[in-house]
Amino acid sequence: MLQPELVGRNDVSERDLFLLTPRSISDVAVNLGVSSKYFGVLLACDARNIEDAVVVNLARTLIAQGMRYFCACGNDCERVHDLVDSVIVENDPDETEDSVILTMWFEDESLDEALWKFLYVAFPANDYAEDCHADLAIVVGNREWTDVARNRLSDLDKLIKDVVGEDEDH
Repeated sequence: MLQPELVGRNDVSERDLFLLTPRSISDVAVNLGVSSKYFGVLLACDARNIEDAVVVNLARTLIAQGMRYFCACGNDCERVHDLVDSVIVENDPDETEDSVILTMWFEDESLDEALWKFLYVAFPANDYAEDCHADLAIVVGNREWTDVARNRLSDLDKLIKDVVGEDEDH
């Protein structure tokens, strides 16, 4: 069973950074073993040939395991985002500002920009923040993106410098 790899730590958010690199979305395990009650997910993939039901199943799996904010990037990521949103609303139609599961998509951004926004812009709602100690990047079926994500998550200073310049405020 494919398990997330611990590749770094975000000292700003105080979250461990994990990378999961399945060949397909269907390969994401039912038990990820992320070392946090709650966590964020960035899904990077080309979703043009992925059926809606597969994305919905992934969303259900991730939410059940503690995903409390979600970002998508890559081809057809807006559809992925919308499907994840539909599962969130299905699970909790009465969500509040404090219990909402934040979702974002980055269709026109590079993987570097998407990673930066995932790490420094996306965040869990108040009900989950105290117990959210991990971020998980899931890169599906793309070796080049896997290498980029691994390098960037293990060297956040370089990611920040390359995306936003020398600004220390992130």
